[in-house]
Amino acid sequence: MPETEKSNRFYDFVRNIETNISKLATLEIKTIVGDYQVDQEENIQVKKDGEFQILQTRINLIQGDMVTNISSELVTDKYAWLRDFHARKEERGHEIIDNNVKAIVSLYELYKKTKSVNLNEENIDDEDAEI
Repeated sequence: MPETEKSNRFYDFVRNIETNISKLATLEIKTIVGDYQVDQEENIQVKKDGEFQILQTRINLIQGDMVTNISSELVTDKYAWLRDFHARKEERGHEIIDNNVKAIVSLYELYKKTKSVNLNEENIDDEDAEI
């Protein structure tokens, strides 16, 4: 593979990482109860004659800002279990973001190590091949 094609692939790979990291800046957790549907843009639409309550949290992972929207009915003791469920989803969301960032860094490191490796059918199964 020509060196310019390798550097273009590497450049594209890095740009793709940068684009996706910016998408990881906001963590959004939604807990919805009721009769609704979600469209392709992930907007919530109440079904005809339906009702729903929502508990939604948006966390800006860079600035640390957190905004939670909650329907008034969900504040009652009756829905304490739902608020606890939502809080656990928030915690899990942080774990997922952390794992995603680690995976991206690992992929980047792996790509840096392997971008100069020239594999072909003759040496691809070679147990002694070094990266």
